[in-house]
Amino acid sequence: MTTADSSAEIDVSRLEELADVMLPAAHGMPSASDVKAVVVYLDQVLGWRNDLRQSLARAVAGLEPATFTVDQLAALHEEDEDAYIALTTAVAACYYLSPEVRGRIGYPGQVAKTYDPYAYTEWVAEGLLDPVVERGPIWREAPG
Repeated sequence: MTTADSSAEIDVSRLEELADVMLPAAHGMPSASDVKAVVVYLDQVLGWRNDLRQSLARAVAGLEPATFTVDQLAALHEEDEDAYIALTTAVAACYYLSPEVRGRIGYPGQVAKTYDPYAYTEWVAEGLLDPVVERGPIWREAPG
């Protein structure tokens, strides 16, 4: 494992090769490169998590895509936990931002839901909170 300059840019094509080893096409799911996950979404992920940039650059520079195997992730975790976290977080985030991936797992993304504060949930209607309500408010005065 080599150490990259912390200000170095991330080699996206190299990261895409690593991502394909981590997330290959399997069980009806596309590989990371099939959905161009890293190429399309890395800037967005790093926009949200810029704190990952230096560690991710280190991980990408330190791993050789031609010989990389998933088993090497354990060694990366031991040698440079921050690089491991950055690599696995960025690759997973890029992958699951893909609409094709989300569609295949049945996840539409975050969906706004309305909330009726006057609607009672079933456990309230069943009387689960009745003893608390009957007891009334209790508290202790905070010391001085």
